[in-house]
Amino acid sequence: MIRFSDISGNPVMDTSTATTVGRVEAPIIDPATQRVVGFRVKKSKGPGDVLLWSALAGLGPDAITVASTDKVAEPPQELKERSGRKLDVLKRPVLTEHGHPLGKIRDVEFDPADGRVTSLLLKDTFVDGGRLLGIGRYAVVVAG
Repeated sequence: MIRFSDISGNPVMDTSTATTVGRVEAPIIDPATQRVVGFRVKKSKGPGDVLLWSALAGLGPDAITVASTDKVAEPPQELKERSGRKLDVLKRPVLTEHGHPLGKIRDVEFDPADGRVTSLLLKDTFVDGGRLLGIGRYAVVVAG
């Protein structure tokens, strides 16, 4: 497992030119599949600022690699809203489906092999990633 904080700010490297394409800014999470489906990239030299999970060549502790600069692109239509800052999960409040507050998300732990969210890390506890139900502009909603 890897925590987003372990890769936040790391370079996104183009393996064909050995150059930095940008830096990892935020995870893009699909609550329906409970997976990291990509990353928003800041200071992008590509045609956009989204790197889809399927476009990753590698994900390591020091960098994310891509086959070419154009892999950091505009998000597909179905991910346009999900990839925006308004739906970032970090620092967002977590509520149960019954409206009980649990805290704010400090970090996200996920499987580097497939992007499956294993835990949402809060200040004093964690929430199993399998409980994730929805991500909205106000809060993240989990089962329980």
